[in-house]
Amino acid sequence: MSLPTFQYQLPRNFKRLINQQNQVAKHLIALREKKKYRTDQQCVLVQGVKTIKELRDKGIEFKSIGVTAVKSPRVENDIKYPALEVLKYPEHFPAKEYYVADIDLARRILGTASKPGSHEIFAEVPIPTGIDEEELKCKDRLLVFDRISDPGNLGTLVRTANALGWDSGLITSDSCDMYNDKTVRASRALSLTWKHKQVSQAKGLSFLKENGFTPVVADMLPKNPQESDLWSPEFGTDYFNKARRGTGVCFWNFQNKPKELPKKIALILSSEHAGVKGLQDELRVSIPMSSAVESLNVANAGAIIMNELNRYIV
Repeated sequence: MSLPTFQYQLPRNFKRLINQQNQVAKHLIALREKKKYRTDQQCVLVQGVKTIKELRDKGIEFKSIGVTAVKSPRVENDIKYPALEVLKYPEHFPAKEYYVADIDLARRILGTASKPGSHEIFAEVPIPTGIDEEELKCKDRLLVFDRISDPGNLGTLVRTANALGWDSGLITSDSCDMYNDKTVRASRALSLTWKHKQVSQAKGLSFLKENGFTPVVADMLPKNPQESDLWSPEFGTDYFNKARRGTGVCFWNFQNKPKELPKKIALILSSEHAGVKGLQDELRVSIPMSSAVESLNVANAGAIIMNELNRYIV
């Protein structure tokens, strides 16, 4: 006589997603794949228990939460942490809806590049409202992303900016999407809470200048710099003879304006591939480097410059 086969019963408030033809699964896949759909729905997908807990602790509400589990678990131990934690204690992860998907469907929802685990958790998060212009005006430093085309670089910059106290800024309309899944992943979901306003380059420049910010464009040192134009907060105009690795950033392209540190800085970071366009008359900031290196990745350069400028901005 054969023994009866037992099967673990999912909590009633968790709905099983069978395949990608399910309407909820289609919705979640579209959130990851399509910028317009994300914009229309005003939602984005995030992944990982640490990230989700951090968002929860910041007061971010979840529209839905999903966990990954085998199709027919026989016992509770067939499901592991962190998925099991959500199944057992959904009240610790408040959401309007709860879903369960197997690993194959989770990979389709989250994308194979995200490398979801067999006991993964993911969440559908409303996109927070942008920062008010009045709040931006009160800042002493802003970060401006201009035509940043790589979502990994953008996400890394947002994460670094948060770490270094550059907590808000502008992003030009021809940059990649702040809520692209690669951007969200590289930023550890900080791109959801980093306060920013999306503008055209021209409108962004007007906003900065009308509100007392000095646009400072990160750029390579000119090939033939004029001695009188290079300036450092540490070495002054004598910087031309001391611009070597480790001597800090230098400013140039003052356009006959006083050589001094701006009171309100708007650091503009552009794609290293496209270069700087439409900003020829703006003040420049550069990192002295070895002649063996032509340029730095924008995420690396941005991190160095933000940290250096923090030394001078009180």
